[in-house]
Amino acid sequence: MKHFQGEFDDRCYELTVLRWFRDNFVSKEDIELYYNVAPIIVRNIEELDDNNKIYNYIYSHIVEACVKAIENGDYDFAYNRYKSSVLALNEQFGEKEKEQETGFVKKIGALHNKPALA
Repeated sequence: MKHFQGEFDDRCYELTVLRWFRDNFVSKEDIELYYNVAPIIVRNIEELDDNNKIYNYIYSHIVEACVKAIENGDYDFAYNRYKSSVLALNEQFGEKEKEQETGFVKKIGALHNKPALA
C-alpha cells in the first residue's frame, strides 16, 4: 500500500482488515516468510519502468479480493489467495531473476484464474 500513499494511509480500511486477518488466521511461518521476502519484492518492482501496472494488479486482484473474502467470512479463499500471491510474487520478483512485469501479470493471472492485463 506504500505505493498508494496518496490514496491510503497506514490506518486505511484495507490495511486494518488485512492486519486483523493476519493476526487471527495467518500462520507464524507465513507471516515470517512475508516479512522476509516483501522488502525484496517491493525493491525489485520499484526498479521496473512500469511498476504502476503491477501495483494496480496487486491491489485489484490480491488486496481487494482478500478484503472482500474476509468481509464475507471466506477466510479459506483469503488465506489461499494471500499465500499463493506471496509465493508467486517471490518467484517473480524475489531473489531469483526477474521477468518483465507482463510475464508476472500473465503468470499470477493464470494462478488466480483471471485474465491477464494487456
